[in-house]
Amino acid sequence: MDAITKKFLLDFKKLYEIETMKEDDAFEYFVNYCCVNKENGLVDIKLKEFSTGKNAQGIDGIAIIVNHKLVTSISEIEFQIENSSFLDVKFVFIQTKTSESFDNTLMLNFFEFTKAFFEDDETVFDIPEIKNFFEMKQFIYDNAEYMTERNPQLSMYYVSTGKWVEDKTLVKLINRNKKELETFRIFSCIEFYPCGATEIQDLYRKSKNVLKAKFKFEKNIEMFSGEDGEPTGYSGIIPFKEFRKIIIGDGDSLRPVFDDNIRDFLGNKNPVNSEIQKSLDVMDINSFCMLNNGITIVANRATVTGTTAILNDYQIVNGCQTSHVLYENRNLKGIDELLIPIKLIGTTNDDMKNMITKATNSQTSIKPEQLEALSDFQKKLEVYYSTFENSNARLYYERRTGQYRVSSVPKTRIVNIPSQIKSVTAMFLDDPHGVSGNYGAIVKKVGHRIFKSNDKKIIYYTSSLAQYKIEYMIDNKIIDKKYNKARYHAMMLFRMVIAGKKVPRFNENKMDAYCQKIIDVLNDENQCKDLFKKIVNFIADQDAIDFDDRKTFERKETTEYLKSKLKSLNTYLNSK
Repeated sequence: MDAITKKFLLDFKKLYEIETMKEDDAFEYFVNYCCVNKENGLVDIKLKEFSTGKNAQGIDGIAIIVNHKLVTSISEIEFQIENSSFLDVKFVFIQTKTSESFDNTLMLNFFEFTKAFFEDDETVFDIPEIKNFFEMKQFIYDNAEYMTERNPQLSMYYVSTGKWVEDKTLVKLINRNKKELETFRIFSCIEFYPCGATEIQDLYRKSKNVLKAKFKFEKNIEMFSGEDGEPTGYSGIIPFKEFRKIIIGDGDSLRPVFDDNIRDFLGNKNPVNSEIQKSLDVMDINSFCMLNNGITIVANRATVTGTTAILNDYQIVNGCQTSHVLYENRNLKGIDELLIPIKLIGTTNDDMKNMITKATNSQTSIKPEQLEALSDFQKKLEVYYSTFENSNARLYYERRTGQYRVSSVPKTRIVNIPSQIKSVTAMFLDDPHGVSGNYGAIVKKVGHRIFKSNDKKIIYYTSSLAQYKIEYMIDNKIIDKKYNKARYHAMMLFRMVIAGKKVPRFNENKMDAYCQKIIDVLNDENQCKDLFKKIVNFIADQDAIDFDDRKTFERKETTEYLKSKLKSLNTYLNSK
């Protein structure tokens, strides 16, 4: 491995706190991260969720992207169908080699196992690490009626530490096998990327860059500008050929610029999106510009010099629906000249950003839980997290998407809002089955129960610290990866064993002491490691718990069963 790739790998291991992992295992994680980031952009990533493990042959990483979101369970795909009534799917397959050669046999092996995966040869993929991916694939094709726009796309990455030189034999092998995959007639597009050291280094650099866009903004007016240039605002129109530079990144994929948008894409069957689609079908450039509300973009910095605009660290806070429909039609004849109304606002003031997001999304009903990211409680929670200065207990609350993107803060210690909702729901609301499965449904269910102004903030920090600790143990193989699906249930039992089954009300003063008991154990490295390992082993020893059943940890019955076994668990712990 060359010096630069090795340096990037060491940097990556530090960011994800896997310094003790073997180099070849860590390199697989590194490559999976870089390739999936290129395909979808990553705000939050759990490295183990894309790894197929040591027992899988021919394929080292798989990511399934549904409606531009990474999914890790059938329940998450079901939620996408329920929410959007359509499926837009991309499969990402990765094979990683630390050797410098592009091996003919190994590349062919990669193709053969990929073909077997889509030929429904279940016997080849019966190992736990890959079975979930196989079942998700089956579920997607069983619901093909929702693929109203196109068949799934397939992106394949073969990565080595050498140099890709367009070897004629390998090029022929790639083209021949791509044609064989095309005969399956289940893909709309198949791409194969042979990556050497130079390519993987470039992908890693791009994963760390602040989002930046440069485009022509010929028709604009300055709406306002503060004395010190903060904030600044511009309004105008741009053709789609320039808007592409804002929303589309490498690999022709959408950039991660919708994470601060409080509405998700609702699909083309949504009435508003259906009307947008109709106007595109007739390509009436003038009426589209007149009838569309346009796009609002908020950036940490927005500068317009002459006819050139530059955005740094930006998000589209209103216009998610329009942007997605335009993206889906990006290859439509004549679309490059379509004019789009846009508003650019440059500010680092979070209060200003929140006001803009609320104001521009006021025209339709927004659920209360979707506005939590804008609440005053989130600010206070961010400050509260910063009070824990002990290096082993330090976590960073990310209430604004990407605020730690280019920092040296370990990614494993960053807690974003979705992660926070999952951890507190699992640990303190006794609903680990909800967050193990259909996360979208759990947000709707618990949104009114959390993030209340009088809640004790220690609850949120405690649950995040517990999640960090157990996931660190899984990432570093202290706990076997196959038990990852039980981590939320283990967190709930951890709380019960240490502090008791009954949880005080979230605003009660005695909640402080209740949580502090848990924090004390979490911060005792040996005690924490020992207790989590024993709890996971106890769960695994239960005859009623079937780890091979993908739905086991998504069922309420599993949670209730484990709660009923608390006395047995305490006896088990005392005997060890």
